[in-house]
Amino acid sequence: MKRYRLRKKESKAISKFFKENYGISIKGDMEKFEFDDLSIITVENEPIILEYEDRLYFTVYGVLKFKPEKGRVVVDEGAMPYIMRGADVMKPGIVEADESIKAGDFVYVVVEGKMTPIAVGIALVDGVEIKGGKGKAVKNVHHLKDKIWNYFFASKY
Repeated sequence: MKRYRLRKKESKAISKFFKENYGISIKGDMEKFEFDDLSIITVENEPIILEYEDRLYFTVYGVLKFKPEKGRVVVDEGAMPYIMRGADVMKPGIVEADESIKAGDFVYVVVEGKMTPIAVGIALVDGVEIKGGKGKAVKNVHHLKDKIWNYFFASKY
């Protein structure tokens, strides 16, 4: 794993991206932690931003902190243990989803009744097609208690 501080120019571009796309202001010292297939950008030492395939989104912690309005997928409790072990989100486990989701969008996954995020991923289908039927609906990129979560939080809890 590589770790380095972002330049002010890079930090400003990231802040601008989140303001324009999510209406959320993210400011502060930023550091990048490069893992195998993704990177995490900390803001004031908090793991807020996920970079995956050159695209930015929130980490599970970032979703918890900023509660984005768009991109929510709700699953039943039976899906939770599988998702928390890294499984992709399957259509039969989905009970509700933001219909404005487009295939390829980043989304976050919450459990019905709790509404606490457990995973962040990429929609494989549009929001109107995401529930019901068979097959994968969301590619699981980062979830609670995965290597990323544990790197930042395992020693704290």
